[in-house]
Amino acid sequence: MRIDRSTHSGDQHPGDLGLSPGIYPYLGAKAGLDWLVAAGKSYGGAAVPGRMGARLAAKVSGSSLVDPAMYDLHDEKPQNHVQAPLWPSDEWLDRQRVADVPILLTDSSRIARGDRPALRRALRRWDTIDEPTLVVLPIEAWWLRSGLACLSEEVRGAGRPVGLVLMHHYNTLDAAGSVAGLLAFMSAVGGLPVVLLRCDVSAVGAVAYGAFAGFVGMSARMRHGPLPIRLPRETDGEPSERDQAPGVLVPALHDYYKASRLPAFARADEDLLRCDYSCCRGETLLEVTRLCEVSMHAARERAYSHNIAAHEGIAREVLGSAQPADAWWERCKAGADAAAALIESGFSLPVSRWLRQWLERGSPSHNPVLIG
Repeated sequence: MRIDRSTHSGDQHPGDLGLSPGIYPYLGAKAGLDWLVAAGKSYGGAAVPGRMGARLAAKVSGSSLVDPAMYDLHDEKPQNHVQAPLWPSDEWLDRQRVADVPILLTDSSRIARGDRPALRRALRRWDTIDEPTLVVLPIEAWWLRSGLACLSEEVRGAGRPVGLVLMHHYNTLDAAGSVAGLLAFMSAVGGLPVVLLRCDVSAVGAVAYGAFAGFVGMSARMRHGPLPIRLPRETDGEPSERDQAPGVLVPALHDYYKASRLPAFARADEDLLRCDYSCCRGETLLEVTRLCEVSMHAARERAYSHNIAAHEGIAREVLGSAQPADAWWERCKAGADAAAALIESGFSLPVSRWLRQWLERGSPSHNPVLIG
């Protein structure tokens, strides 16, 4: 969803980016040309990752961002650390120019906690190029908490728009204080445009509070910075088998759940799984679960199309309201209330940590709410 900044708080330098403010989909590079064309028509653009994404974007000139997505991936043991190589010279810059992107994204690697020199190097990348450029900052939750003052000072000093990739095994905004830190960072950088890349529905909340734009992933892999996912352990110490069912945004609960879990929700209250957005038109999300039994590929395609349209629908409702921050908080509260109501049906559903943080923050018209 592209929004009119003239009526939205945090209006700063929109012309500097070559990109309209709002919420856009972040597609997987394997999504294909049809997905990218449809995203351009329906939402005004999208982001795609890596070399494959750059080749794809070149076929739809001028409407897509290309995220280098070459972050520093390694396992947890320092002796096995391997720095992911970035492209030589300015190959990545040239790839984006060939794709005729509306704004260049820098090829930053993961910025380790406390590494101020690396942060400065990332902020200087391509700073002499006279083209709209977004500095990509792949950071962990530490930078939104203990490192907040350093991050804010360096970004403000560089005076350049930034795109945050929040690195985590699952969701950086689950970390205590990270939502407050994100909003404090946006306030501290003096109105410089802040874009969230590879984010989830919280991107809508961030834009409601003044972020310039957010790119929301079609799948769990595209919604968060790609650190290795930690699998739960069985009683014998071996990793349990990972649930391959796609994650689905359940609008009534304002959260994501594996399609394999949806039948349990339906037994408690099937209306929770009805989706009124353009992708579903009142149908139940149990269709995704049924497709998992037939074709996991078809189930993922259905889940992805739903997720993209549902994100767009929520963005329109929240960002199109007179007070977006209040509308976002109310949306979060409604989701938490719906989860709490399931207890009456004998079904306990904990509220996600990121959702708790938005509620605990309150909004201009709502006091903070603590979820017990």
